[in-house]
Amino acid sequence: MPIETATRPVHVVAAEEGSDRVPEMTGVLHADGRTVLAHTLPGGLARAGDLDERERLQQELSLASGAVRAALADDGLLLLADGRASLVVPEMMRVLLDEQGMGWDDAWARVQATVFARLGSPGDQPGTLWSTGQLEEECPRLLEVLYEVNRRHLDLAEERWPGQVDHRRNVSLFREGEVKRLRLGLLPVVGSARAEVAKPWRGPAAEILADLREMRGEALRARPTPVRAPRWLQEANPPLAAALTLALGERWQTTPEAFDDLEALAFEPGFRGAFRSARRSNRERLAELLRDATGVETDPGALVDVRLGSLLGRERALLGVLGLVREHLRITAGGWTPPAPRTVVIAREAGAGSGGERVLALARAAADVINGDDRARPVLRVAVLPECSEATAHLLAAAADLSNQASTAGSGAAGTRALGFAMNGAVTLGTRDGTVRELELAVGAENLFLFGLGPFETRAWREGRVYRPRDVYTIDPLVRLSVDELVSNRYAPEPGAHDWVRETLLDENDPWLVLADFGEYVHRQDEALAEFADPRRFTEKAVVTLARCRRFWAGSLDLDA
Repeated sequence: MPIETATRPVHVVAAEEGSDRVPEMTGVLHADGRTVLAHTLPGGLARAGDLDERERLQQELSLASGAVRAALADDGLLLLADGRASLVVPEMMRVLLDEQGMGWDDAWARVQATVFARLGSPGDQPGTLWSTGQLEEECPRLLEVLYEVNRRHLDLAEERWPGQVDHRRNVSLFREGEVKRLRLGLLPVVGSARAEVAKPWRGPAAEILADLREMRGEALRARPTPVRAPRWLQEANPPLAAALTLALGERWQTTPEAFDDLEALAFEPGFRGAFRSARRSNRERLAELLRDATGVETDPGALVDVRLGSLLGRERALLGVLGLVREHLRITAGGWTPPAPRTVVIAREAGAGSGGERVLALARAAADVINGDDRARPVLRVAVLPECSEATAHLLAAAADLSNQASTAGSGAAGTRALGFAMNGAVTLGTRDGTVRELELAVGAENLFLFGLGPFETRAWREGRVYRPRDVYTIDPLVRLSVDELVSNRYAPEPGAHDWVRETLLDENDPWLVLADFGEYVHRQDEALAEFADPRRFTEKAVVTLARCRRFWAGSLDLDA
């Protein structure tokens, strides 16, 4: 007999953007007294996105197999943190059918009693990936299982909507077309005891999830991405925690509803002053760390603009470096005086793997030129951290005034760390990607600096092949000057060292559409800096952000079927 659900070990599985949520889920489950084992791709592969497709599929199949066998060995639960981890569903069916000799109905009941999912906000359409041809070549038996799961699933859809082809097409696990593909994002909903998907549900994703909700009832729920508040605020930001205790009492640490009173304090001069004092204290701590780690002296009164991530493609670190070059040129050649000084911190998170070295070297080269320029030094400083520990990430969140989330909309690169920064009161500058879409819903667009194409536009531009970066380069002098200077000897340590940047940015097959959003990115950066020069206005946004992030506080992860 299986042991009770409430005491079964939990295996958390992530194959892509969900790797960012694993530490949060693990912390919450540990706090509930659970035994937790994490299964993720090694060395940052979950975020790389540039592996050979065959190699990537093999990695994900191996991950699914290992997680399934571990869960069957200890009678544990499987908690999926993203859609790409859902290959555990057919893999568990295969093991139960072929290796343990179970019948289909018993095996399916076992799977649905074992698998749970806690997913991020869907993009323009729940994840479409892996052609049936690829699956046939690498794992033909798994494809047979998937076809049978889908057949039975569509039979249930036909019973609910007789003769209504549109509904059947919506909920099918396969997308028909020139190339037939498995829709991985639907598997956790179909094959789990319960799937929780973060809002917002919009566009095609909303229609698909609405149909699946009608089929599965309470087994599909809308839930915010969970963030463990003690990890990001109580333990990592003592100055702000002290200010909150003084204003709200001790209850805020255990009762998120206490933050209902905090929003009103955003408009009280006394609390705004206490908030700014806490932020100043954190900036001073950060200035000391940056001086010791990079040798860069920073102004504790400057806006702290943080770009923390893996520095891989979809996060568009190139967009940030190009923006820095543009700002440097405006200060030195254009005679522009910014309304407030800015400290930019570019940090590669721990566990990011071997990707991103070229971008890291590029950022360092640009930082060296900017920091060595007497004309720019009073108003712009840049620090580059090649390896950012968890403790450093927490300090960055505590000190950040601006959380820079420049990822391509719909890529899912904006993850839990964006919520952790907002939970500390950092104002978000970003695209409508991943958790930034959740922040827009929770905090209000007026309290964010949103820019760029949305998920629908990025998909349309890719599929319609309408992105012409060379046209953008030719027509827009801002883009042309910034790109030319970035690859020039002014910023390159040696001739030709940055030529790859031009090739990447002007490639019509660039999946991240970097230049499409450059003009608006620069514009919104300017707006954020201008608002920071008005302490009252910027602090009100920061405190309202902090107050409204209470919806993301994770109490516990209910894994009762």
